Amino acid sequence: MNAAPVLEQKRIEAIDMMRGLALLGILLANSMHFQFGLFLNPDIHSFYPLGMIDRLAEMFIVLFAQASFYTLFSFLFGYGMVLLKERLLQQELHYAPIYWRRMLILLIVGYVHGLFIWDGDILFTYAISGFILFFFLKLKDKGLLIWSIILLSLMAMSITSSGEDEYTASIDEQLMSYSVQEKEVLSQGSYSEVVSFRESTDPLGMGLLGEIITLVSAMISVLGMFLLGAFVARKKWLEDPNKYRGLIKRIWWITLLVGFPCKLAFLINSNIQTETLHSMIGGPIVAMFYASSIALLATTPKGNKLLQPLAYVGRLSLTNYLMQSIVFTSIFYGYGLDLFGKIGYFSGVLLVFGFFFIQIIVSRLWLKAFYIGPFEWFWRACTYLKLPKLKR
Repeated sequence: MNAAPVLEQKRIEAIDMMRGLALLGILLANSMHFQFGLFLNPDIHSFYPLGMIDRLAEMFIVLFAQASFYTLFSFLFGYGMVLLKERLLQQELHYAPIYWRRMLILLIVGYVHGLFIWDGDILFTYAISGFILFFFLKLKDKGLLIWSIILLSLMAMSITSSGEDEYTASIDEQLMSYSVQEKEVLSQGSYSEVVSFRESTDPLGMGLLGEIITLVSAMISVLGMFLLGAFVARKKWLEDPNKYRGLIKRIWWITLLVGFPCKLAFLINSNIQTETLHSMIGGPIVAMFYASSIALLATTPKGNKLLQPLAYVGRLSLTNYLMQSIVFTSIFYGYGLDLFGKIGYFSGVLLVFGFFFIQIIVSRLWLKAFYIGPFEWFWRACTYLKLPKLKR
């Protein structure tokens, strides 16, 4: 029997809605970095050309988007890998070759994306973490949950780290130097100069060791959410949310009452500890608030209709993610419209919602003519070693 991608009618609509919402949130969070660089250094950027309006826009992004949507995307990635494994085993096929090809293609695309389009790429980290996830998927349900808690707790424990010392001061100095160079090349450099800067510049000043430390730190967080998504997929909670409505409601209340206060602490008193509380604890918990919100809303007629536009974007999630990077680097960088560091947070938020509205329209029109997006088609072709049907 030949392996084949999931049929259109068998998709879980709530998952596509969550992917669409995650893409909106990722773009909101990334909009700060597209126009101010990777490390948002206040000493070299004017973040607030509109004063209080920009400050409120920044608070909106930090509270509702930052650190929550890439974790939601990670959760959904782990969920999808369990569905892939289950579907292939039902067809009595060995899923390992298909799984490894899938991760290898994602690794290559992530590397190309990070070097030639935008260095804030998450796909490369997802692919590396996905290779490790393969072995975790051999665990039983309880094992997935336990390891998810362990990995996420490891990240949360960094809240206990001390504040300023010689090491952190040295890193801050290096990041300042990097940000100054970054601002110059992104605002004035040609496309080839930007690519060369990414290829040759070391943000942490630690060489290969710094890259490994950064990657491992990101992988621990990502893998923890992968495993949580895998656990929920095994439990089938999102395939029939009405059946588990009471459980999902409890999750909704807990994540609402715990997640947002963790993020608010950082807005009220910004320091290393509250920043860690915001990103390592508040971010993942708020991600689960969003997931449970969609699971509950999608089961009601009005809620399903309201969320349907998100499903269009979510069906083409990887294509839309790559398009966001292509369009926004072209808007902000010097080789494009040259708006780097010039428009502020509020205008950036308006730009995000305007572009996402365009993505909804284009995605809906595309799905009327085609079954899947262009990158999804390429990924499936490489995964299954045959050309999937594209045009309706």
